[in-house]
Amino acid sequence: MYTLKRKTSQITLTAVFAAVYFVLRGVPTFQMVGISGRFTAGDFLITAIALTVDLWSGALAVIIGTVIAYAINPPIFFGLDFLPALVNVTIAGLILSRHRRIAVAVYIVVLVAFLLSPYSLLFVYGYVPYAWLHLVALIVLISPAISRTSYWLTRGGPRQLTAIAMLAFVGTMAQHLTGELLYEFAVGFVGGVSSSSFERIWRVIFWVYPIERTVLVVLSTLVAVGLFRAIRRLDPQPAQSNVT
Repeated sequence: MYTLKRKTSQITLTAVFAAVYFVLRGVPTFQMVGISGRFTAGDFLITAIALTVDLWSGALAVIIGTVIAYAINPPIFFGLDFLPALVNVTIAGLILSRHRRIAVAVYIVVLVAFLLSPYSLLFVYGYVPYAWLHLVALIVLISPAISRTSYWLTRGGPRQLTAIAMLAFVGTMAQHLTGELLYEFAVGFVGGVSSSSFERIWRVIFWVYPIERTVLVVLSTLVAVGLFRAIRRLDPQPAQSNVT
């Protein structure tokens, strides 16, 4: 009976989050750097989704919500626009379900793919790598602190806030890498923009993306903290199986 109730709860939450994510995908916020699109309010919900439902339910909610939203926001990346958010929620879900090594492997694959891309810029000025903030996120991901995430979530206070912020940071940086790979594919490989032109683009974005990502992490953390604490007050042992 408990297993059936859990499955029913996960299905319900998946449908609810898919619907909410769809709606928020239609709410534009601030301008993306490098392309004509804007971030949507849905980008602030991804960490909260990972915290509330299990890995597969979170991934399904993001995919369904994104695809349905194509009706109001036509896809930019050939219908693959769900991939950045999917990587974000997947890495967060893997950490919460105690599959950190797989999360590290996924992150490294995406990071290496970006670094090896002929359209990417490895260094900007001297020995400063373009992906320096992504490397910081990798350090956080492989640090012992991230393995304490599930425990800290149950403790409340600063530890809980730190755990959620780490999830938001690592997931957001993985999402950024995936989005940049899609951008390179669409504009470079398909659009015919040269690698030298991309070098000029990355040199400009280098100064802006840390600010952009910091805003996303802060807003994602605030939304996730609020929703997570609200659910915990309503149900001390929510249906979400990742947090134990």
